Amino acid sequence: MLPINDVLNAALLALLAGCIFSDVSRRIIPNILCLAVAVLGVIWVLYDNPQGLLYALIGGVLFLYGGLALHKKGILGGGDIKLAAALVVWLSPIEIGRFVLTTMIAGGLVGVFYLAMGFVRRLRDKSAPAASSVPYALALVGGFLFLRPDHVLDFF
Repeated sequence: MLPINDVLNAALLALLAGCIFSDVSRRIIPNILCLAVAVLGVIWVLYDNPQGLLYALIGGVLFLYGGLALHKKGILGGGDIKLAAALVVWLSPIEIGRFVLTTMIAGGLVGVFYLAMGFVRRLRDKSAPAASSVPYALALVGGFLFLRPDHVLDFF
């Protein structure tokens, strides 16, 4: 029988892969995937550090409400905000600032990649748009896994 942390890590990785695939292909992160990541995060916190549950929930809710301001200004999509809030549930309060920083760095790298792809597309076809929207789930997951590589490395 697999330990619960292996089951949770496998489920998390599958859900995050689904978020990335959906965001890259359709620019939509389904609500059910974000909710599942958050619920798994609550289970993880209860398993790993039950005393941190209140902090995890407060952090997720505050991140969600803070992200709504970015969504209303059109800076980030609603799915991106919900996924970020769901991932924050997995983090300790001290890691939240680091998560924002690593996600911003990963977002810059993803943005440069998509800008370069648009430039190459524009070279081939002058009528093609120079840039497209950026699937920010890549950056969110990259920032999260940079902080918490144990969710990947412990699984393998």
